[in-house]
Amino acid sequence: MTALRGAATLKARSECKNKFNRPAPVLPIEGSYDFDIEFDKCRSKLAKGAEIDIKTSDGKSLTRLISIILTNKGTIIMKLRKPNMFGAFSKQKECIIMDLHSEFYKDSEAGKSETCYFIVLTTNKGMIKLDMMNNYEFYKTWSMGINHMLMLSTASTRYELQT
Repeated sequence: MTALRGAATLKARSECKNKFNRPAPVLPIEGSYDFDIEFDKCRSKLAKGAEIDIKTSDGKSLTRLISIILTNKGTIIMKLRKPNMFGAFSKQKECIIMDLHSEFYKDSEAGKSETCYFIVLTTNKGMIKLDMMNNYEFYKTWSMGINHMLMLSTASTRYELQT
């Protein structure tokens, strides 16, 4: 009798062990696998940051070093710092990104009309416009990266609510 109980216990332990060794449930992401590789590059570029002209909701135009990260909790944090020579002494402001949309405008200062791009972010501290000037590749990298982070953020939040 004892041997049978021991065998049943070992069997139950192995099933439990196999249960934890299975891969975690993966949320499907629409799109191709190439975009996943590009997203990793975009994500690292956004985390590294760049010097970007911004316009705040109170009308101020500023130049800031901006980096954006997706946390483990599913929130998207934008970090804003003043550009200076000594990065260790700069203050950093953080805000949570909740939504994004794009705006286009024509820049006719240079004599010829060029299309310029804004990424408009809704944050917990108001609207912030990132001015991408006339650099379409820069605009595409930042907008696609932030948009993908927002999709992952909402998908992970929904998944956590369902479980």
